[in-house]
Amino acid sequence: MTSPYDPDRPGEQHGEGYERYPSQGEPYYSQGEPYSGQGPGYEEPMGFTASNAVTFAWRRFKANPVPWVGVTALFGILLGVITGATGGFDTEADTTGMLSLSAFLTWLLTTLFWNVFTQAGLAEVAGERPNLNRFTTLKNFGPFLIAAVVLGVLGVIAQPLVGAGNLLLSLIGVICAIAALVVAFLLQWTYLFIIDRDMSAPDAMRASVDGIRANIGPMLLLTVTLAAINVLGALLCGLGLLVTIPLAVIASAWAYRTLTGATAK
Repeated sequence: MTSPYDPDRPGEQHGEGYERYPSQGEPYYSQGEPYSGQGPGYEEPMGFTASNAVTFAWRRFKANPVPWVGVTALFGILLGVITGATGGFDTEADTTGMLSLSAFLTWLLTTLFWNVFTQAGLAEVAGERPNLNRFTTLKNFGPFLIAAVVLGVLGVIAQPLVGAGNLLLSLIGVICAIAALVVAFLLQWTYLFIIDRDMSAPDAMRASVDGIRANIGPMLLLTVTLAAINVLGALLCGLGLLVTIPLAVIASAWAYRTLTGATAK
């Protein structure tokens, strides 16, 4: 089964409801209208660079910071509650079972929030200003959850192996961890395709791999840039993440739309 996204055939249909994928740097047009006229707050289309992605995200965030900061803060508070309630802050007690529960609840909470973050990021790129209501509705959560399970498998396998006393197991764990990073990089548009194009998890994964491979250089630079921004946010007592997480979400959604030209239904 071929991927719905084929960078070698930009002029053809790529699944039901798809329009032509513009080539890199070409402005995106929807329904015959220019991208810059598709909603309030739009600006002229920019060619793709990591700096343009961050600049676009910063401008959109500045215009609508309250819901983003509020929901990101809620996410952080709930993570703290889960960690505290399951013994994650207790370094002396034997909390292996509780830590496993903490890891599961953290993964589930992250998946729930990432679903609404993805919707809000796409809304910003579409020229909307998502309010708090936008952050309370899940979309296509079945395929989204399946994708989240698949994306988490390598990381779950890698963690115990990296810490193993056996040198061979530790080496295998490191290889798995590196493989997990590569897979995460190639599949980073999976959630966007699921939300934006109503794809199944397997189709979205194939589309993400093809899309990222067609733009591997620019996307690698953007991924490193956003990771560095989030590290800086974390260093500011974690408070900077209230800004850097929304920036990363919006910038990623803009990169996805700019490089694939996918049109929201």
